[in-house]
Amino acid sequence: MAVVVVVGVAGPAFAGSVRIQKPRRISLASPFSGPCVQNDPTFARGVSVETSVSVDPRNPRRIVVSWIQDGHASDLVMASRDGGRSFARVLVPGLSACTGGAAPIASDPTVAFSVDGRVAYFSGAVGTIVGGTPAAIGMAASHSFDGGFSWSRPAMVFPVTNGYWDKPELTVNPHRPRVAYYTFDRRLAPDYSTGYSLLSTTTNRGRTWSRPRKLYDAHISDSWPGTSQILVNRDGSLLDVFALATKGGLGPTQERAIRSVDGGRTWAKPVVIGRSSGQSVTDPISKNPLATTLVLPSQTVAPDGEVYVSWLQRGASNASSRIAVARSSDGGRRWIRRSFRVSGQAAMPSIAVSGDGTIGVLYYQIAASSHGGYWPARVALATSVHRARHWSQARVGGPFNLLKADGVHYRGCCFVGDYIGLTRMPHGFAAAFSMAKPIARHPIDEYFTRIATSPSGR
Repeated sequence: MAVVVVVGVAGPAFAGSVRIQKPRRISLASPFSGPCVQNDPTFARGVSVETSVSVDPRNPRRIVVSWIQDGHASDLVMASRDGGRSFARVLVPGLSACTGGAAPIASDPTVAFSVDGRVAYFSGAVGTIVGGTPAAIGMAASHSFDGGFSWSRPAMVFPVTNGYWDKPELTVNPHRPRVAYYTFDRRLAPDYSTGYSLLSTTTNRGRTWSRPRKLYDAHISDSWPGTSQILVNRDGSLLDVFALATKGGLGPTQERAIRSVDGGRTWAKPVVIGRSSGQSVTDPISKNPLATTLVLPSQTVAPDGEVYVSWLQRGASNASSRIAVARSSDGGRRWIRRSFRVSGQAAMPSIAVSGDGTIGVLYYQIAASSHGGYWPARVALATSVHRARHWSQARVGGPFNLLKADGVHYRGCCFVGDYIGLTRMPHGFAAAFSMAKPIARHPIDEYFTRIATSPSGR
């Protein structure tokens, strides 16, 4: 267990009282070596991507961050007891071969605290990748009773089996501290662009999980429900928000929601929240595309019970794009859609609503083209205190060179993951994200910052 000191430095104020600490690197040198590295064809030392962050609702000094370490060697956790000023690196025992398990790789982590703070949850995919495609995958879940500083050996929500089982998402029930929901996708060969989602539930703080059952199947060829995540409304009803993606995530996509009033046993017909083109972001000079899935939504329930969903609306040219934000005041039955403009291209918008009601969207802002082998990308934040009607934007981190984000061998250039982390704090947000060189010390590093949206959060 290694400790990293993170010093909080306030950045410039914007939009009234919002202040952003200077991001600090929290990823360390690789902890892995030996046979587990030698037998892993996806191993990429110093590559840290796909970040999830959670804050204890009862004690905001307790924070956990997770990401994929070294290509797919394992997912790891960073845990803090002092509000993110320092972190301890923690390995989930038995998750992958590099942490004493059987699976060669781990991927797609999510972390979450229960509403009473008594348990922290971890979810991730484990298995084998052959030629860049998951060949045999299972869904793992662990729990922690000490704020993320130690973890149970993983329970297999779904055992490792042949096939492409993708993108686990874990959500806690804000009204029932012992209950959490685990969703994931099944993508079918040969092109993995058709599939359905599944749901498992725990009612005993993660000690056991129910047998997964089918959650949503559109019964349409060339479509699958990506990033399917359960939200819990104030009245206890469940809302599943997802992207009905086509062409492997590179075609037109609908952002959809389905609702259940009986704990997930039955679901109403889907409601279309919005649409995305699915077009890729490509550098016109180097011809390198941003190697990420650009149609996946981010979803959250605000403290006042309103539901928010964000997703990317790719621009017709590289000069500009838009990030869409939809709001529902009736538990997902009806939606109001708005958007804000981003100069250049945007990617991976992540949405959260702070305890004081400020809406935040964290995203990558990417220059229209590279120059001299440098494709500038930065991390930015948009905030709204007007129910998504008006927005202010500011830089959070960067710029870094997107052309240097090429440490995952089978993906090639320009990969910083498929998602980044933003979560609620009482008076602001906690954010965690990846950046590459020249800012990063390693090929791709993880950074953490706190954002204050009112004087009490500074």
